[in-house]
Amino acid sequence: MVENYPGFMRIGGKSLVDMIVQQAAQYADIHLGESVKEIVPEGNRLQVKTNRALYIAKGVIVATGVDSKALNVPGEKRLYGRGVSYCSTCDGYFFKDGKSVIVAGGGNTAATDALYLHNLGAKVTLVHRKDSLRAEARLQKSLDQSGVPVIWNSEVKEILGDKLVKSVKIQDTKSGAVKELPADGVFVAIGYMPKNEIAKSLGLPLDEEGYVKVDLNMRTSIPMVYAAGDIAGGAKQIVVAVAQGSVAAMSAFEDITSPYWVAKEKEAVKKV
Repeated sequence: MVENYPGFMRIGGKSLVDMIVQQAAQYADIHLGESVKEIVPEGNRLQVKTNRALYIAKGVIVATGVDSKALNVPGEKRLYGRGVSYCSTCDGYFFKDGKSVIVAGGGNTAATDALYLHNLGAKVTLVHRKDSLRAEARLQKSLDQSGVPVIWNSEVKEILGDKLVKSVKIQDTKSGAVKELPADGVFVAIGYMPKNEIAKSLGLPLDEEGYVKVDLNMRTSIPMVYAAGDIAGGAKQIVVAVAQGSVAAMSAFEDITSPYWVAKEKEAVKKV
């Protein structure tokens, strides 16, 4: 359920996607079930090879997204969407009325999620496998001030519940002791894995976390290749991805009509 997209108080994720697809289909062909295997620059065009065909394109927007890192513990997959979540800003409102949630992780994402859920009114407990957080100092200070409890040197080993999450088993990484804690939700915040295979094959520069580097107009280092959405880093939000996609599309249109690199090349020749 999506509760933070402009124009809708509350809408199912699939319903929102269906509406976006319906609108997009009026302006472009949508090839469902067709996956891009390779993109190869060829002169002033790009060859896009898929599992079905070969396309010649003037420009490409890379929007391959990310995968959330999973705990890979019993109950995690089965209870996904039934209390297990990888997105606090997407699902946090379901736990805002004092419900107990576990946040697993120790980096910036985990600290940010814990603070966000705490501010919503959830009863938050942070579980981290080490004795100190990797999160930035400012986030750690905010956590201390918020009073969010942290269970150190511990890992979530199992998520329990029939139809919904009811509790979690937590193991001490030093003693090996296991205890069970009641919980209405589990937010897994151990990071993301950018789906950057296509970007790597193109030779696009990536940041230290594997996200595609772009400028403010979503342009990459290769003319007529853009990146938008989660693969470009930043907040993992539908509205952000939509906005970046719009910026990338406008940049592509501008570059097709007036290629900025041609002007740069002419200027360089004049200087020589």
